[in-house]
Amino acid sequence: MERVDSDARNVLVLNCGSTTIKFQLLETRSKKLLIKGAVDRVGRNDCVGKIQRFDGGSEKESAELPGFSHAQALRWVFGQIPSDTVLHGIGHRVVHGGSYFSEAAPINPDTLAKIEECIPLAPLHNPVQLAGIRECLELHPEIPQFASFDTAFHQKKPPLNSIYPLPQELRERYGYRKFGFHGASHRYVAQRAAELLGRDLGALRLVTCHLGGGSSVTAVQGGLAVDTTATFGTFTGMPMGSRSGDVDGGVILDLLMRQNMKAQEVYEILYKKSGLLGLSGVSADMAELEQLEAQGHEGARMARDYYAYALRKFIGAFAAVMGGIDGIVFTAGIGENDPDLRQRVCQDLAWLGVRFDPEKNRVKGREFIFSTPDSPVALLVVPTNEELAIALEVSALLG
Repeated sequence: MERVDSDARNVLVLNCGSTTIKFQLLETRSKKLLIKGAVDRVGRNDCVGKIQRFDGGSEKESAELPGFSHAQALRWVFGQIPSDTVLHGIGHRVVHGGSYFSEAAPINPDTLAKIEECIPLAPLHNPVQLAGIRECLELHPEIPQFASFDTAFHQKKPPLNSIYPLPQELRERYGYRKFGFHGASHRYVAQRAAELLGRDLGALRLVTCHLGGGSSVTAVQGGLAVDTTATFGTFTGMPMGSRSGDVDGGVILDLLMRQNMKAQEVYEILYKKSGLLGLSGVSADMAELEQLEAQGHEGARMARDYYAYALRKFIGAFAAVMGGIDGIVFTAGIGENDPDLRQRVCQDLAWLGVRFDPEKNRVKGREFIFSTPDSPVALLVVPTNEELAIALEVSALLG
């Protein structure tokens, strides 16, 4: 694929997971989505590639890719890009950039080394994402490639909001500090909320709620992330599908020291057996829990109630951090598609000045404002678009 100069930049955004590769091709001047797809169940006999093209239609296609490795799957992805389409850049989503990156970075030996250095901070994500980057460099070394870090948006938090109350020696020796995740999502929905409200992002105090299989809540003041819930480990803050959310460190110490569990056992509990799954006893999927709750399942009710309680608590805490709030933004799978959960959260925030319209709140999966005209706090649903945010980062770095 030859790179040529053009006002319209085509950027391929890749998100490599252990068993799934998601991709989007976007034209950044018009912010138009050209191609969207995924390769699911990588490495298995039932591996399948799915693609949807938006140039003159939106028909979905699929292809059986039995036993395809990550390298083979990436070759298939590049093969779906029309031969007459100029690819100007590739943006790779990377979960953890440690303290190194406050914005996207060009892929070079130094960037690769730093991503590898951050593997202990994101052992489930960084290794496979790093492998995906290296495969793409092999396949298309002629195309400029960039890494966009989930942690980057959170790098400019005030120093006080970034530290742990641990001995200075430990903080400096091991690099313990508060990071943050889902940065591209929080940045995108905050900017989009400001546009929908017709206000300058720099003058707003927003709480952005990225609620999905992984969840985090962020205080955004003046366009900058000033605090967030998921900080060092990706199981902290909000309860998630199978990740615990905040747990008293004393419980973890008790499991290790008094119950004599091995560190790996505790890891499995915190990351894979807790959260919505642990609370409900049946499922890590919020949509399924909503159905089960309607059928009278007590565990499902408890899981949904606890999730709403945790979200209200963090919104209230971040209102205190920022000295008030001007808007609350709901995004990602749960935030965009669960009106009942949004109502549970908002109906108990009247003390903040929150007033909402229950009828407007019934909408799912698109942009809308559901606060009342007289509400001092705006309530918005903004579908996240992390891929577009990454593509725009890449386009800006291309110059």
